[in-house]
This record gives sequence, C-alpha cells and structure tokens, in this order.
Amino acid sequence: MEEDLLWRAIRNNDLEAFTEMYKSYYQFLFAYGLRVNGNKDLVKDTIHELFLEVWKSRTRLPEVTHIGYYLRTILRRKIIKEVPQQQWRSLEDLPSGPADPVEFSYEEELVRLQTDAEMKQKVHNAIHTLTKKQMEVIRMKFFDEKSYAEIADLTATTPRTVYNQVYEALKILRKCLSLLF
Repeated sequence: MEEDLLWRAIRNNDLEAFTEMYKSYYQFLFAYGLRVNGNKDLVKDTIHELFLEVWKSRTRLPEVTHIGYYLRTILRRKIIKEVPQQQWRSLEDLPSGPADPVEFSYEEELVRLQTDAEMKQKVHNAIHTLTKKQMEVIRMKFFDEKSYAEIADLTATTPRTVYNQVYEALKILRKCLSLLF
C-alpha cells in the first residue's frame, strides 16, 4: 500500500493498515533509535509508546507524505525526552584541556587490532552469503534508510515481498553471526 493511502487508512481507523505500518517501520525505527541512544530496552519501549500514541490519536493525526520521516522525528524527540537531563553533557561540562589518552600496551593493541580484523572478516563473510537481491534490500533498508514501500518502488516489487526478503536476509545473518556474538 502506498504511504499516503496507508496513512489515510490509519487515520480512518483501519487496524490492518496500522499493523502493516508497524511491521514496515519497526526495524527502521529500531536501527535509527539505537543511533540516537544505544540502550536497546529504552529504544524498544519508546517505539512501542510511539505506535500506541499514533493509534490512540489516529483521528487527529496530521497529513503526512513520508511516514518514516514523521515517525523517526517523533521517536528522536521521545528518546531525548526520556533520558534524564543529567545524562546529557553540555559543552560547558566538557574539559577544556587536552584529554588524557587511554594508553594500551603493545600486546593489548595487537590483540585489539586482531580481534577487530577477525570480526570485520566474519561480518564480511556473513554478508557475502546473501544473494545479490538480499544484499541490495539490506543496503537500502539499513544504510540508505528507505522504507519498505520505497524499496518496493525502487525494485518493482511489493512491500510484502521486500519485508520477506529483509526478514530472510536477517535470519541468514543472525545464523552466520550467532557464534560471533
């Protein structure tokens, strides 16, 4: 379903459209939320609160042309609002002098570099187990931050097909990387 039709359906109390929006945008919002604040539980809770608020206020929602951008903006504001003010550091709180660098021994640095290289290689190998189509949709979804509907338009498929492709690709990546993490 196109974004404007989906949004209009939600505003008209269509629970199926709301469920489709939830499925289409949850991963996008989760990935974005983790960039705003690395606390997974906070991000998950905030996303669920966001969707509950959207459903509760569905009849009063504004006209929206890009659902993903709208939800992302609200999520960012909610996450920032949730974090206690004491945890946000202002520029005045930062030390004015040069910071003391953390020094590692030569051996610790070699181990760290080797571990980083091994991890990068494992991720690289896992990504290359995907088909070209799966790599393409993963890139568009998580790196280009496209919605399922946008990816469907770009690949001439349906949002449901894109959702299934992303799901299958993530399942493969999880399986390949389960030993790593």
